[in-house]
Amino acid sequence: MQARIVVVGTGTGVGKTHIAAALTRELGRRRPGVAAGKPIESGVTNVDDSDAAILCRAAGRAFVAPLHSFAKPVSPHRAARKQGTLIELEPLVKWVDGLDGDPVVIETAGGLFSPLSYDCTNLELVLALAPAAIVLVGGDRLGALHDVRGCLRGLGALASRTVVVLSAPVEVDASSGTNCSELIGLGWTDLAVAFPRSAATSSETTLAARFLADAIEPRLPRSPESDPLRADRHDTQPPPTLPAPHG
Repeated sequence: MQARIVVVGTGTGVGKTHIAAALTRELGRRRPGVAAGKPIESGVTNVDDSDAAILCRAAGRAFVAPLHSFAKPVSPHRAARKQGTLIELEPLVKWVDGLDGDPVVIETAGGLFSPLSYDCTNLELVLALAPAAIVLVGGDRLGALHDVRGCLRGLGALASRTVVVLSAPVEVDASSGTNCSELIGLGWTDLAVAFPRSAATSSETTLAARFLADAIEPRLPRSPESDPLRADRHDTQPPPTLPAPHG
């Protein structure tokens, strides 16, 4: 059975695609079989620039169209309603099953509690996918503590499989750069990774992706490529047991 890594957000516009793509590239360096996809996407005006296309390119794979793709940049349940379409869990899970890869990185649309239909949110999709690991992405800004705490409580038992990632905001505030350490200090998570707002191939993004992959690796089936004792690993890679840098 494929190991699934689901990337969810505390809300929309928090940098899920940037982080999911960076993680996919890093996992691909360690695990050649990695695949990535986005089963639902709204606000699609150019397929080549879509989140789904970015993820497929990060995995080095041919484009796989989302099961549901909408032009209007609104909540998936509203976009589906306008098209006379119903988003259902079973077809979404089958779509993920059909992705040719292991592990598979899946990005959801919107926040954890964003509705997909009248009786289903991304939370129900996450539960149905039974992921080996979850990446919960929020913004490193005022309100991050509240948003992350609420999502972790919503995930319930799956919170133990969750790695928190805070993305650098467009505009920093007094809390930016401190939220990762606060989350750890409050005992709400054992690990919080600060992710830069920088180019996909920058050294800062690459280093953050390595650290995130190190945090996820113990939750995945063992792979020779992921052996931390391999001689070709980078010496600059942070030890997986250390808290993420948050400065």
